[in-house]
Amino acid sequence: MFRVMITDACYKNAIALARHLRRAIPDLYVVGHSVGGGHLAGWYRCFDTVIGNVPLGRAIESQSFDIVIPVGGASVLTVASRCPDRAVLPSPDILEACYDKSRTIVLAESAGVPTPKTNVVRRVEELSEISITYPCVVKPAREASGLKSVAYCNNLTDLTAATADQLRCLDGRSAVLVQEFIEGQGCGLFALMNHGVPLRVFMHQRIREFPPSGGPSTAARSFYSDRLKALGLRLLSTLGWHGVAMVEFRYSPAKRDFILMEVNGKFWGSLELALSAGINFGADLIRLFQGEQLSYSETYDRDHEFYWPLDDDLLTLWCTRSLRRISDYWRPNAHTNLFQSLRGDSLKSLRLAGKLATMLLARKPFVAKSSRADAGPETCPGNQPSVANR
Repeated sequence: MFRVMITDACYKNAIALARHLRRAIPDLYVVGHSVGGGHLAGWYRCFDTVIGNVPLGRAIESQSFDIVIPVGGASVLTVASRCPDRAVLPSPDILEACYDKSRTIVLAESAGVPTPKTNVVRRVEELSEISITYPCVVKPAREASGLKSVAYCNNLTDLTAATADQLRCLDGRSAVLVQEFIEGQGCGLFALMNHGVPLRVFMHQRIREFPPSGGPSTAARSFYSDRLKALGLRLLSTLGWHGVAMVEFRYSPAKRDFILMEVNGKFWGSLELALSAGINFGADLIRLFQGEQLSYSETYDRDHEFYWPLDDDLLTLWCTRSLRRISDYWRPNAHTNLFQSLRGDSLKSLRLAGKLATMLLARKPFVAKSSRADAGPETCPGNQPSVANR
């Protein structure tokens, strides 16, 4: 029996990946790996077994697997260094060009892909030497640096404090990027590539995210745009990418174009939208690994919405005072990840209640800086569902 290890087994996208793999390829033995206990993954009954409380490198060495599918960013690097022959990943140099966001920006500019104005900052004192417009964004220059933080700054005081804080937390592991803030809706191209040649393509728009000022998707919809496809595939082909990746953009009405945010060289958080809409990226990844010849496809349901209520979408609705939008979950084209596991939903509900209580006790402001939580599909150009279907 073909043995598959999926890392980061408690992530919602890893659980979705395993569930849809089992549907498409029944004769698999699927092992989940979690740095923690892995109880949540086990409750979803999509793994034959879950290895927990063991470092990923040790788990790979102690078990026999035909393929290892990394989900988290750090896991990609571990698998690439420990067992590249048992994974579908690009070379270390190509991975580095993706994980080093400053290199990604340079590469994108050379390929003619629009990017935000970007400065690389290694010391706070360098802020006086660069040209900055406000608002701006500060984030680590390297993926898997150990810090997942994005700060939105409206003045020099905010910028100085955010830069100093991130550099202190990074402790020399990475510089930070100070970027022009692009107002608009988040969009992404998902692809499975064979050494720079596209095999599977899917595109999505964000409906909501947490935190509302900018963060992972909590609700998203499928859509299609020739321009987005051209830009995303141009960058992945230039990289010679092998395996799965998401190229994240923001559509700027002011610039009338898609502006690159980053290349996410792994399975993305909103993977379940693509799986639910008809593209089984995990199954196709295994088929590619096994040497099957896959013909190009961009066929999927382009009027498909997916919501993650207990994975912060309800929190986003509460923060933006948009609880009326709970009705979105009952649209004819809407799907959620509820009721896949009673115990899983119960644990997530408790976690959600804890986050809400913490925010209430901290008396944090809850209203988003923009109205993107209520943004409609007409924000981005492309073949989208009509307003009547909303």
